[in-house]
Amino acid sequence: MNQMLRYIESELYMESAALNRIAEQVGTPFYCYSKANIEQQIASCKAAFTRLDATIHYAAKANSNLSILRMMAKAGLGADVVSVGELERVIIAGIPAEKVIFSGVGKRKDEMVAALNAGIGQFNLESIPELDALILLCESLNKTAGVSVRINPDVDGSTHRHITTGVKGSKFGISMEQLDQALSRIGESAHLQLRGLAVHIGSQIVTAAPYRKVCERLRDWIVNLRRAGHAITHLDLGGGFGIDYGDGNYLDFESVATVMHETLQGLDNLQIAIEPGRSIVGNAGVLVSEVIFRKEDDPLPFLILDAGMNDLMRPALYQASHPIQPLLERKVEMEVVNVVGPICESTDFFSKAITLPKIAQGERVALLQAGAYGAVMASIYNSRDIIPEVMVDGDRFETIRRRITNHNLLEFE
Repeated sequence: MNQMLRYIESELYMESAALNRIAEQVGTPFYCYSKANIEQQIASCKAAFTRLDATIHYAAKANSNLSILRMMAKAGLGADVVSVGELERVIIAGIPAEKVIFSGVGKRKDEMVAALNAGIGQFNLESIPELDALILLCESLNKTAGVSVRINPDVDGSTHRHITTGVKGSKFGISMEQLDQALSRIGESAHLQLRGLAVHIGSQIVTAAPYRKVCERLRDWIVNLRRAGHAITHLDLGGGFGIDYGDGNYLDFESVATVMHETLQGLDNLQIAIEPGRSIVGNAGVLVSEVIFRKEDDPLPFLILDAGMNDLMRPALYQASHPIQPLLERKVEMEVVNVVGPICESTDFFSKAITLPKIAQGERVALLQAGAYGAVMASIYNSRDIIPEVMVDGDRFETIRRRITNHNLLEFE
């Protein structure tokens, strides 16, 4: 949980800044992040994975705001990107290209060219056609690319079906049946330099057991591949470390690092990489919103917020739950309510049958653990604004992305 979020004299503060004060200046809804919390998570991650001498590549898709990416660059982290847009962002933020890993199943040719010209450290190849396309581009540009083969290990991360990526039938990764073919083509090309293997078994994983299982399989595969003459020197273990969304379930860095260290011991000359995203920024952010209307209804009343599913898509997309806290702490009766947004969709809800202090129309609330997959997944559905993002540093705050209004967007039409 975010230790930087607390009540002071009945007002909810992020670090030393009252969220209501920020709301009065910025307007709701808006995202608010704690700089101290992000710095704390970066330090914890680095400390936990020191024993593995692992390189850390922040998964930019979790939150790609330039101010947050600059924090990753300042801390010496690399980046994991899945589009040319994310690549451009991390380079602008100051993350060296050689620390960038390019993942994703559908890299366009122009994206590969941009990555080659930038001189990124590693492509994670996810299919034979992608491998062939990269070879042709490297030949035409006379470039050499460092590559790892992302394999599908057929390990279930025991998470939501929409964020499971390492099981048979998933679109991600090359199957073990095609691994020899992929390695042979890489070995035959003078333009590809094999680094090793990559895996990613899913997101919001809250137990270390799947990582133990996948590392045990990888250890055996690496031993056999090395015996067959393949120089496997890098192992990208992905990310997916879950955070606590209010149910007490999460996976801390120490636990997963310990499992990886225990299961991979004895493999010499192997550089480990990890790709944390949500686990670094998820707890740091909240979505602040105002109750537009309180609608009394049967069987439960509705709190209708000015934030909607276009601002925070996770509940509609994954049936995700975000804890909700009022910005003013008052001694009032508790009640069971539905918390929804204003979008014309039945799926536009944040919580169903949640117990909260009785909140009046016009009061403000914070939806917690909204630092990852919040602002980056927002849309303009119903012709709504793209809401601001704010960073708190002690008792100060600054807008790190201004509100983009429908009027702004109309200029493109």
